[in-house]
Amino acid sequence: MRGSRPDTPELLAPAGGPESLRAAVANGADAVYLGVGEFNARRGAENFDLAGLREACDFAHLHGVSVYLTANVLVLPGEMARIVEVVDEAWAAGIDAVIVQDLGLLATVRDALPHVRLHASTQLNAHSAATVEALAEAGVKRVTLAREMSVSRIAAAVEAGRHRGVEVESFVHGALCVCYSGQCLLSSMVGGRSANRGMCAQPCRLPYELLDAAGGRIDTPGAHLLSPRDLAGITVLPRLVASGVSALKIEGRMKSPEYVAAVTGVYRAALDRAAADPDSFAVSDGEFGVLSEAFSRGFSEAYLISERGNDMMSYNRPNNRGVFVGRIVESAGQDATVALERPLDAEDTLEVWTSRGRFAQQVGQMLYQGKPAAFAPAGSHVTITLEKPAAAGDRVFRVRSASLAAAARRTFAAGSAALEIPLDFTVHAVIGQPLTVTVTDAAGRVGEAAGSVVEPARTRPVSVADVIEHVGRLGNTPYTARTFDVELSPDAGMGFSALHHVRRDALAAYGRAVLAPWAERVATLPKLKARRPRPMPQGAEVVLVAGVGSREAADAVLAAGADEAHLPVAELAETPAVPGLVPALGRVAHDSELARSVDAARGSERVSVATLGALARLCDTGTTLDAHAALNAANADAVDELARMGASRVWLSPELTLTQIRDVAAGTEVPVGVTVAGRTEVMVTEHCILMAEGECDRRCIDCARRSRTTLLRDRRGYSFPLVTDAGGVSHLYNSVPLDVTHALGDILAAGVSAVRLDLETLGPDEAAAEVCRVREALRRTQAGQRNERVAETTTGHYFRGVS
Repeated sequence: MRGSRPDTPELLAPAGGPESLRAAVANGADAVYLGVGEFNARRGAENFDLAGLREACDFAHLHGVSVYLTANVLVLPGEMARIVEVVDEAWAAGIDAVIVQDLGLLATVRDALPHVRLHASTQLNAHSAATVEALAEAGVKRVTLAREMSVSRIAAAVEAGRHRGVEVESFVHGALCVCYSGQCLLSSMVGGRSANRGMCAQPCRLPYELLDAAGGRIDTPGAHLLSPRDLAGITVLPRLVASGVSALKIEGRMKSPEYVAAVTGVYRAALDRAAADPDSFAVSDGEFGVLSEAFSRGFSEAYLISERGNDMMSYNRPNNRGVFVGRIVESAGQDATVALERPLDAEDTLEVWTSRGRFAQQVGQMLYQGKPAAFAPAGSHVTITLEKPAAAGDRVFRVRSASLAAAARRTFAAGSAALEIPLDFTVHAVIGQPLTVTVTDAAGRVGEAAGSVVEPARTRPVSVADVIEHVGRLGNTPYTARTFDVELSPDAGMGFSALHHVRRDALAAYGRAVLAPWAERVATLPKLKARRPRPMPQGAEVVLVAGVGSREAADAVLAAGADEAHLPVAELAETPAVPGLVPALGRVAHDSELARSVDAARGSERVSVATLGALARLCDTGTTLDAHAALNAANADAVDELARMGASRVWLSPELTLTQIRDVAAGTEVPVGVTVAGRTEVMVTEHCILMAEGECDRRCIDCARRSRTTLLRDRRGYSFPLVTDAGGVSHLYNSVPLDVTHALGDILAAGVSAVRLDLETLGPDEAAAEVCRVREALRRTQAGQRNERVAETTTGHYFRGVS
């Protein structure tokens, strides 16, 4: 730990490529996270290859920095052997842990590579102490919490983890996903690019409109209704330190090395102050300025301080807004005079906000006091030539600071003092004894080498100054000499090449000593469990399940022929249970809500769960448990792991193709189900999207906005149904309903034992009609008859898959 105190949380920085790795290390990161190849959640980053990973790990370890491999994607059928091979080879190269999302990968690494340390990705949607406990039982050593956790909830998760020997990690700075991580299907469903596969296209940053049931536009303060500000937890660092959290994570593997350097440097200094003297902790204007200049959509402490309203949103702008530098006071043609409130560099990049829109450009040539200048101070007037028209009164922002970028780059450039490793040198040059050089670092690690026996000088004796000069020639090494302790016989003689040789050997010995914990590792090439395809059951009765949003709809679908109606547990109220009515515990279940939901569901014959925490809380109650598709089972290993954790039936990820569904079903004895019709939930957000209409009293149970139909329309004219529940959590559904009833024959032949209809957005009559239609389609399929494809629907990923 490089912090000033042993109880300082680890500062974990992004390393999207080799330069970002250097930037993170030079600016005080305790650990970095990086990706290798295609199996990571930032496939658009530069990333590393296996050949360069050992060099990266050696570099980090020499500087006392840990390296975590991100393998935080869903693993599709046929990929498990390759990704486990990558993890195995990465461990041999020197990584300190692997971050995983896929439960099948977690189980496979745990069982086949038990020496590999496992960290749970935020994509596993851990937002309760119960989920931390479940992941601890599954074998992970650290859990990265969902961003939707307040500091008090983080502390509760830390306490749960402490009792089970598991660390807890929390995000502290960077981009905020508006959706709970691991639960977003928006990019996947609208464009085929899966966030669960590292290919999110960020449709949340695009413009949307709120509409009422009649299609009327509802006024909002901006168009970017799904775009949060960036998280900046720097002001709550003392509380985070006090929570006992083990690591604080900076987001940004897609960001520049200069960003990594600037943000890591600010947080390193601030975190050390927060740990050393929390009572007097404060963040300077200069630190906020660096963070803003590095990248900012506007900042918010967001969920860390339980803020889930409009203050955490960036409705007007989805990308870097930079910092305000001045206002145009005079415009003549394309020449504009700007009154500066901040210094300006000719190499800065500006964005000008005009009545006709915004445009960006580099400053280029500017006139200060009537003369060409490369720099102008705050409070002055400069004239610059704009690439597009602007008018007096228009605002000017800086979105890239040349001076900040240059300063950041200097910290990790070749020869940077920040990357030098200080060593103490001890030289023993006594006549009749071998020449020895010993190097020692601040942690007490030692490297030592010996040369030839020192002899009396034949001509000029060697002086102490000579020894210091030649032993201290460290050239292109990462080392610098902090102190010298030289024991030298007065008339000793030796060639300077002997000093160079022994110094070189001592440094090599030091490097081997530091890297010894990783040096002996070799890939173990584990043999994975063979999965023999099982014969598909013939003629088995398929279970028809309807997911609904109200008790009235549940009664209607059961009367219409559904075998089961899965109803949110909050909608059960005190009404008596009926056969086929299944309480459903949703994707969002913080500990207090989870406890109430578990109590309400106890005694039910079957319960559907969408979080690992709920699964863990109910697995020993004797209740038959369904693992909801929100748990992202994408391979047979994940299905088996959910069954080991207590599930009796597993609903497969909606991102699988029909062929992949067949492969999963054939590889497990656990009954599996798939969704065949209805509107897919593409997003679940702790932030209530309806708040874009304006602030409310946050009495969600009585909210009038919730009672009406609301749609979110994108720029292409597609409308997504929007429902906010009684807890203020918003649920967004796909604009086009799924329907693959025309392919039911192939789906049933793939080996599924249950099919589901997502009818949460429908009323009782519409939901019942859908059940009748699909029940008839099942009858026709089992009779060998053909079903027609339904117009104005999508087949989802059944026949296209995801990238």
